[in-house]
Amino acid sequence: MDSNTDIVRDPNVKTILQVLPAMSVGGVERGTVEVAQALVRSGWRSIVASAGGQFVRELEKCGAEHIELPLQTKSPLAIRRNSHALAEIISDEKISLVHARSRAPAWSAHAAAQKANVPFVTTFHGYYGTGVFGLKKIWNRIMSKGRPEIAIS
Repeated sequence: MDSNTDIVRDPNVKTILQVLPAMSVGGVERGTVEVAQALVRSGWRSIVASAGGQFVRELEKCGAEHIELPLQTKSPLAIRRNSHALAEIISDEKISLVHARSRAPAWSAHAAAQKANVPFVTTFHGYYGTGVFGLKKIWNRIMSKGRPEIAIS
């Protein structure tokens, strides 16, 4: 085994995958970094999947890992592609729990977590409007699929 490319991981270490659109500046991103830091300090492995951004460096400084995926997209075809990519990550990285922090990536993450039979958690970072005639209720509903659901106060 080449020690530069193959990493032997302790099978007893739990791995959490957080998914969000991007690691730009904002409350969702700050919360993601803080959770990743707490996980790593507690001996867990933390992986974040997003489209990238300036907070990726902070993640990596604390020992968390980042995987770049176009999770900010709302295209149904891209959401489906992302769900397949996330399912592969869940399998390859031995993910113990998937934590979605935004609606678009939550659709992909929920499908992947279900396929892998891995627990799925969501965090609401604000109030979601219902749109014209309440049409956004269907889009928003994914955030209620987490067990548990976390609501930022």
